[in-house]
Amino acid sequence: MRQIKINSTTGSEIVTLQEFKDYARIDTSSDDTLIADIIKQARIWCENYISRDIVAKNRSYYMDNTNGIFDLPFNPVASISSITADGSSVGHTVIGLDNESIELNNGAAEKVTVVYITAGLDDSLLKQAILQLCSTYYDNRADFKVGAAVSDIPTSTRDILSSYKSMFV
Repeated sequence: MRQIKINSTTGSEIVTLQEFKDYARIDTSSDDTLIADIIKQARIWCENYISRDIVAKNRSYYMDNTNGIFDLPFNPVASISSITADGSSVGHTVIGLDNESIELNNGAAEKVTVVYITAGLDDSLLKQAILQLCSTYYDNRADFKVGAAVSDIPTSTRDILSSYKSMFV
């Protein structure tokens, strides 16, 4: 069994309320609360799609057992706060390009909990994907129909995010 939990969100949204309002050509402030929620929801959808944190977070990851080498979900990893196995602190080495891979000094272990901080991501492609998804959410506040079928997330958003997607197994 593996479990992941967000302890806290430490970063800020990469798309601001004003950036979205400019993008969508919205001149009124009457929907500001709704738009702020839509920005957060769109970002969360994008994070889950690419399995990486766009906004920095403090996370806990639990595994009931490991062979001693494992990858942390939702990187890039800024720092490891603690690693415990069976309730005791465990020595480790951080490996990998985004510090996402961990090797436990004593090898295999059970009941492993890792508390770590992710760095978050910020670039123009991610912003564009979030803006497009926000626009879709804002314009279509319920399921919407194209012909007779309910449409999915805009293809362009999915295409933009595909380059960031990492599979976590």
